[in-house]
Amino acid sequence: MVHTFSSQHVAVQPRCDTIKSLLRLVCILLAVLLCACERYPESYPPPEQRRPVEGPLDPAAEMMVNMNDPDAPSHFVKDIDAGLQGGTWRWTGQQPTLKILAYTTQHMKLAADFTLWPVAFQQTGPVELTFVVNERVLEKVRYQTPGYKHFEKEIPSDALATDVESVVSIAIDKLYVAPEDKKQFGFVLTRIGFVL
Repeated sequence: MVHTFSSQHVAVQPRCDTIKSLLRLVCILLAVLLCACERYPESYPPPEQRRPVEGPLDPAAEMMVNMNDPDAPSHFVKDIDAGLQGGTWRWTGQQPTLKILAYTTQHMKLAADFTLWPVAFQQTGPVELTFVVNERVLEKVRYQTPGYKHFEKEIPSDALATDVESVVSIAIDKLYVAPEDKKQFGFVLTRIGFVL
């Protein structure tokens, strides 16, 4: 459509094209505005910073060596199998020996949890275990039956020191000898150490 104004010809676009252009412009503006309306998660201040606790959390726990503790082998001196069995225990030899640091010398007891294997007991019969701390015999105990056992006995204060590790051992008088390979076993040790 062409309109004439004086001597010039001016082309006027139909009104429909103008509306389409305006609609496009509005759509583009809405899209831009909607993209800008992102909701960010709430922000929080960083947590309060604290210094780590120095030293052992519980000295009593440090004096007990569980056979499944990651650092248990660092306490072994001799006659304790390197392989962890059942996730909680280890086979011993004739005289399993460990080094354990006592945090006090007063009112301490040697404690041990162990098992006399029933199959071994059929071969050995009753066994005698000797409990020793720093070369001092605390007690000799004769066990007439197999199974789980707990030993606990007070240690004379002069038998311990707090500046060096104490040497702790349990000696068994008769070993089980495996018929297939002649390997020798003492008993099953779960944990040993000092308790108050």
